[in-house]
Order: sequence, then C-alpha cells, then structure tokens
Amino acid sequence: MNATCKPLAAASLAWLLLSAVSASAATAQLPEGTVVQLRLISPITSEDARTGDRIRFVVTRDVVVDGVAVIPQGTPADGAIVAARRASFGFIWHKAVLAFAFTQTTALDGQPVTLRAPTASGVVNIDRSDYHHNLQWATEGDPLEASIVGNYAVRWR
Repeated sequence: MNATCKPLAAASLAWLLLSAVSASAATAQLPEGTVVQLRLISPITSEDARTGDRIRFVVTRDVVVDGVAVIPQGTPADGAIVAARRASFGFIWHKAVLAFAFTQTTALDGQPVTLRAPTASGVVNIDRSDYHHNLQWATEGDPLEASIVGNYAVRWR
C-alpha cells in the first residue's frame, strides 16, 4: 500500500465506525410492557356496537424513551369490539355487555406497534353496572391504558 492509500483507508474506516455509532445513537429501544395512554375518538355503546367493529383511539401522552418521544401525543391507534350485547328484558333478562381490545398504533419512524390491554385477558371490559345496568358505554373522557407487545427499535433520525 502506498503513502496515499493508507490515509484514505484510515479515513474510510473512521467514517464507517462513526456512521455505525451515529446509527445506533439514533435508535431508541421501546420495550415490551411500556404503557401508552389513550382515549377514544368517539363514544361506543352496547346499544349500537357489534363484535368485530373497528374503533379508533388517540395517544394522549408522549411515550418517551431515552428522551425521545417515540410515540408522540396525537398518534392514532386502533382497536376492535370483542363483545357487545344490548340489554334485554323479557322471559330471560340479559345485562348489557361491552368489551374491546387494542390492536396497534404507529411509532415515530412509521413502524406498526402492537398494543394490548394490561389485563390478563388483554381485553377492556366496560362495566358500569353500579350506575346503569341497561347500557354499557365508553366515551372520549375515559382514560385508557394499553401496553406495548414486543420490543421495538425505533429510529428517530
């Protein structure tokens, strides 16, 4: 190797090492179980909800990892109704039922992030039986929590 190639090779190696360091510095690790604060975009009720209906949420607080909001406030999230039944009266009385599950949201870099309810079943059961047993409902004012499923490397630069 001649005298001009050695500095060029050293500079190339240094650039390669610096780019690898800067790439890892621009990645935040979003761990499983991280809490995401959500709210519904529109109300749902046991009167008109049907199993399988898609429901929409919005993130109400930044999810911050290493000082970076990897899921910013205002990010949309999705879910689905998993159980819905109107109250019925007659020979056999049935209490109203309403339950839903979170499905996913989107990280800062655009990758989908899977969500679930922090309960053992992974489902949010709405039970307002002490207040009104003929109708179950959830509104935009109800604070909701979801948990991240899996580990994600979120690029932010």
